[in-house]
Formats: sequence, C-alpha cells, structure tokens
Amino acid sequence: MVSSLYMAPWVPAFDAAISAQQAASHSPPFVSFSFATVGRDGGPRVRTLVYRGYLFNDRQTNVLTFVTDRRMGKYEELLHNDRFEAVFFFSETRKQFRLRGRARIVDGTHTPVIDTSSIRHRNMSNRMSSGADDSDQEPDELALSVASTLDAKKTPNNTGADVQSAPLDHGLLSPSLAASMSEKCASGLSYTNLQGWTESHYTPPSRTEWEHEINRQWGQLSKSMKKSFRKPPPGSPMTESSHKSIDSLSRGVDGKKDEDGLKNFALVALFVDYVDLYELDKDRRYVYERDSLHQWVEHEVCP
Repeated sequence: MVSSLYMAPWVPAFDAAISAQQAASHSPPFVSFSFATVGRDGGPRVRTLVYRGYLFNDRQTNVLTFVTDRRMGKYEELLHNDRFEAVFFFSETRKQFRLRGRARIVDGTHTPVIDTSSIRHRNMSNRMSSGADDSDQEPDELALSVASTLDAKKTPNNTGADVQSAPLDHGLLSPSLAASMSEKCASGLSYTNLQGWTESHYTPPSRTEWEHEINRQWGQLSKSMKKSFRKPPPGSPMTESSHKSIDSLSRGVDGKKDEDGLKNFALVALFVDYVDLYELDKDRRYVYERDSLHQWVEHEVCP
C-alpha cells in the first residue's frame, strides 16, 4: 500500500510503542486512546476508544482507524466537523502521541472522496527538477501551474452538513494500484522517481475496495462487540421496552443474528497531518507535520 508515496516517519515509532506496551503489560490485547471532536455547540467532546489498526491493514497508508455505532454522538459530530485530535499514552514505555487531522466515515452511506491530484503535481515537480520531459509546457510554466493548483487546493476548514462529502487532499491510493506499484518498486522502480506513471495511474480506493474494508473490520470484531450494535440507541432513555431488549440480547434470545447489527456499524478513518511525540523517558519531544505535497517535516521542540 502506498500513501503519500512513502510511510510517515512517525509510524515506526508509533508501532514500536504499541508493541512495547503490549509486551510489557498484562492489559487486554487492545489499545485504547482518547478521541476529541467538536460538538454541535462548538464545545469539545472527548471519549475513550479502541484502536483498530491501519486502514486496509497496511501501515503505509498512515491512516489509523476505529469503529463506532452510527447512532452515537461522535458520528453525528463528525458529519458536521471533520476535525479531530487523538491522544495515545503508553504508560509502560512513557511515550505520548498527540495526533490531529481530519476524520472520514466509511459505511453504507459514506465513502471518502480522495483527491490525489497533488501527488500528480508532486510527480510533475520531481520530473521537472530531474530534467525529464513532461509536456509541451516550459519548466517555469509547469512550476507555476503546480504552485497555482496547490494554492487553490488548500484544505478548507470543513464544517457543515456535507463535510464528509468534501474531497480530502491526500495521497491514499487504491489498494490494487498500491500492490502493483509495490511490484514495480521491487523490480527497480522508485516511488520518488515515477516517470513511468501517468495521471490516470493515481487513482484512489474504489467503492468496492471501501466495502471490502468495512467487511474486513466488521469481521475482526468479537461476537460480544457485534452484539452491541443490536442494542437500543446509545444514550436513549432506559424504558421498560429497552430494558427487556437489552436483557434478551444479553441472554442470546433476541432472535437476531450478528449481521443484523451491521446496519448500525461504521468505520472511521483518521487522516493524520500533525503528530506531537513526547518521550517522557528521554525528555525529548518531536513534531511531525505533513505539507501540501504530502511530505512529512520533522523537527525537535522543547519538551
């Protein structure tokens, strides 16, 4: 899988922290984190969630995931404002990751609209600087075209009823395309020198690939977790009817199957563009930021 044409520099440290935490502790085999959204009233909303791994089960996407019930507050909040902040604190290794970016819902109603044009422009820029012939444009004209397009594509402050439908400027490519690119790289083609790839090659995931990812994530849930999606709406008043429904569900006599809860299931993909890593054990702090060409800039700051 390829995202931003290469793995983000914070990903190996993040994975190492998770592995070390799980190896050193006797906690459950899952990793929890704090997730903040913006409420409809403009105030912050924070809750503890379970981390579900990388999108498409590939860390080179640089995209983290969790699952939720479509009837929960965070689902509604993300429909109107896609900004988020997530905090992972690993007590055993004394490392903290604060991540910011934009969240995208993946379910039967929503699939992320990924705009990969800036990857094409980055490739054009690479080819221009390397002296490769790209088109009838002169180098200065091509550079101006790239810069103008990227300036025009600066990510808006997405809020409103259609935020999840807004195109997301990101380097996420189709999994099938990524596999093909990986094969090309294995045969000697570098991701940073993709002269052989045309604009049509940079295609985002298809609707079918998003559906496969929903089914993959749903299939990884435990039976008890799947059962939770058949409960009465979370946060609704406890009535006699809902009490009976929960009781019959807990006893396994509600007459429904696991798949009946799938209609309430949603995957959330976290497209990270800022990471603040604080290594308490070393008293060192690093910040990683993604620029408009999907390149990551790392710098050390005072802890």
